[in-house]
Amino acid sequence: MKVAPEQSDPDGIDQMLDELAALPAPDPSGDLAARVLADAEMHMPAPGGRPANIPWWQQIVRGIGGWGAVSGLVAATATGFVIGLGAVGETGVDTLWTLGYDTYYDTDVGLDAFGWAFEEG
Repeated sequence: MKVAPEQSDPDGIDQMLDELAALPAPDPSGDLAARVLADAEMHMPAPGGRPANIPWWQQIVRGIGGWGAVSGLVAATATGFVIGLGAVGETGVDTLWTLGYDTYYDTDVGLDAFGWAFEEG
């Protein structure tokens, strides 16, 4: 079986691109340069001005990375809190809040998160 040799450039695209690359790059018009400079001057602060006082909470939000980063931190914090409470297992909220007080916990309470078991002592 014979395969026909591929033609390198059947439509002459390579030659056309080479001719385009050889052309000199056009310079921007004087009118365009004047409009760009006028727009840049319009955005410059007034001379002799002082920097605006930015509230501390806006500085923190900017330092973190904006409102998108703040919302990500809030979501991660809430998720970590829920996962942390879920790791307690079947203890229930009442048992969780009464830990540390002088209450006797029997093995029926279910304090066995992470394989720990409280025994009489």
